[in-house]
Amino acid sequence: MRQWHARIWGSLLAALIQLSAWAADTELTPEAVPPPLQSRTLDFQDMGWYGPVQLRGVEGVMNLPFGVRLDEVVSSATLHLRYSYSPALIPELSHLRVLMNNQVVAALPMTKEEAGHEVTRDITLDPRLFVDYNNLRFDLIGHYSWECEDPVHSSLWASISEQSTLELNLRPLALGDELALLPAPFFDARDNRRLELPVVLPQGASQETLRSAGVVASWFGALAAYRSARFPVSIDSLPERNAVVFLSGEQRPQGLDLKTVPPVDAPTISVIEHPAKPGVKLLLIQGRDDAQLKLAADALVLGQYVISGHSATVENIDYGPARGLFDTPNWVRTDRPVKLGELVQDPQALQASGYVAAPVRINLQVPPDLLTWNREGVPLDIKYRYTPPVERDNSMLMVKINDQLLKAFHLHPAESDDQVVGKLLVPLFDDGLAHDEKSLVIPSLQIGSRNQLQFQFLIEYQKRGWCRDTAYDPSRGAIDPDSTLDFSGFAHYTAMPNLALFANAGFPFAKYGDLAETALLISPQPQAGEIETMLFMLGRLGRITGVPAIRYALVNRTQVDSVADRDLLMVNGSGEEELLAKWQHAPKLVFDQGQRQATVLDPKTGLPMDPLRLHAGPAPEASVRLSSKGALAALVGFESPLKSKRTVIALMATQPGGESVIADVLEDDGRVRMVRGDTAVVRGDQVVSFESEPVYHVGELSWWMWLWFYISQVPLAVVLLGMLAGILFAFWLYGALRRSAARRLPQ
Repeated sequence: MRQWHARIWGSLLAALIQLSAWAADTELTPEAVPPPLQSRTLDFQDMGWYGPVQLRGVEGVMNLPFGVRLDEVVSSATLHLRYSYSPALIPELSHLRVLMNNQVVAALPMTKEEAGHEVTRDITLDPRLFVDYNNLRFDLIGHYSWECEDPVHSSLWASISEQSTLELNLRPLALGDELALLPAPFFDARDNRRLELPVVLPQGASQETLRSAGVVASWFGALAAYRSARFPVSIDSLPERNAVVFLSGEQRPQGLDLKTVPPVDAPTISVIEHPAKPGVKLLLIQGRDDAQLKLAADALVLGQYVISGHSATVENIDYGPARGLFDTPNWVRTDRPVKLGELVQDPQALQASGYVAAPVRINLQVPPDLLTWNREGVPLDIKYRYTPPVERDNSMLMVKINDQLLKAFHLHPAESDDQVVGKLLVPLFDDGLAHDEKSLVIPSLQIGSRNQLQFQFLIEYQKRGWCRDTAYDPSRGAIDPDSTLDFSGFAHYTAMPNLALFANAGFPFAKYGDLAETALLISPQPQAGEIETMLFMLGRLGRITGVPAIRYALVNRTQVDSVADRDLLMVNGSGEEELLAKWQHAPKLVFDQGQRQATVLDPKTGLPMDPLRLHAGPAPEASVRLSSKGALAALVGFESPLKSKRTVIALMATQPGGESVIADVLEDDGRVRMVRGDTAVVRGDQVVSFESEPVYHVGELSWWMWLWFYISQVPLAVVLLGMLAGILFAFWLYGALRRSAARRLPQ
């Protein structure tokens, strides 16, 4: 019996010792230590709303969407709210309700003591409420009277300051090495911040490797869209965050070896964990040589493979036909009328609710070279539905473009049965809404390369008398997806060089979505800064076109003659002093404007009234002189010396790597408007544009349109042509009358 007890106690003691050792090992294992929290603060602008949130009426509502990355989970969250409200609200009946994903998280009272002043509240949010795509909602429950009240009375208001913030404490979430998650975690659509994706290249990367990196950068730029994208370059070293790594043959950056990543015999795409940073992922684009590396990069961006698992090999690629001229997915089509439903991702975006509803907004990217000379404007045919007012009032639909009013249409009451004579209507789907159609023409001068159509339903609330408005039913309005916008019939013809077209619409490179007629020129041995600028430009062009640049060419100065029939983008113009001097555009002349004759463009003016610059004369002496002693950068455009009607855009700087400031300008909506003419010089926050280059025109016109277009620019020619036509008509008429008289007279 004692031996049996001794065995039991011995077994328990051994188990305790083993458990203690396992616990000690667990505590010492680095992987068991939870990763540190990361703090992120979102303001209203990060959620897509600019300015304070205004809540009005009995039930004012505002929704603010935001996302949480796939590789992060919310550990804790606090809403720092700053708001004010009307002093007329009754505290016992009024409050501000805050909801997270339709779950009430707070009901904030509206006391008399705090009315009319800014109130600050910190609201702790349950992290279990957060999902991938979230919605923060504010509801105003407001009443100003104990008895009868007007649901849209002016005293029913609350304002939430744009200085309110949502503070998130995020814990990294480990993801598997899974290709099916692509493009996450390298790009995550849930994250609306600017994409910062490092690119790892070997020391002395070949030109073919750099071209493959550019194709992948253009793809990520297209995915990032409005967020924009930057691609920091690491040479032969791994950054401590998610990155794309290009491997050709047995080249490996520091931190990776041939044992960790063995050589491959076929184009390969794989995802691995960072060897020194658990949880960080590396996207490997691999090939036995540069040709296989190109196939792997192209397969990734074309998305022809449904890939999953840790690694996938590429057998073949069907590139399909090259994209045609102006076959750019993000641009409005100009070969046929376009339905407004084609211009939004979700049909719900064409609907609005409320008596003072937020406008329906439709973004338009238009080819910037449309010739509107012979057209009154762009036809817009609108079909819309709305909650009909009970009687005729001031309810209307306002149509705007770029915040400029185009037209306002009255919203009429629904027809009663006795008004419909001789019609038999069978309401298959009676939604209680009135239907109407209208047409208008958008003036050509109000259309730029980037536009926004706005439709705002303003439906007047019907007051039926004292104490008769017991129910509040917000009105509804919707633009039918079958409404059309017609850019067909416009010719593509414009004056060059014009840096405004490049800065805002990527023209002339983006007129082929896959950049089939674009060549980028880089140094024979580019440094990291130059490569980073190249990747940024390709990412930006991908953002503009919406598709990867699989057909662009990458060359150096010794190969430039081979791309004479392409438009040329020089990434490091300052490093091509000899070539630009040969073309009479040396950087020294660009930065010393006092030695050139140039027209200094006024930054306060908008687009010129003569966009084709048909009346451009000799440029006067420049009125400013820029000192090249400080850091300067410039964009320069001119006609290619290699072939007429082709364009060269050169990025230049007075200091190595200074071209990166041009990227900052192109991402700044305020400063990019200052980029015009043929030369734009950047110094600090200032952008000064000049015109000094000879004008040339690109595009195609039919012979008769070309004749009439140029004749119309010379009033004297129009008069002479009219007189000539009158004389010819008189001779023809005289001959016809003579022949008619001869037939009547006897022989």
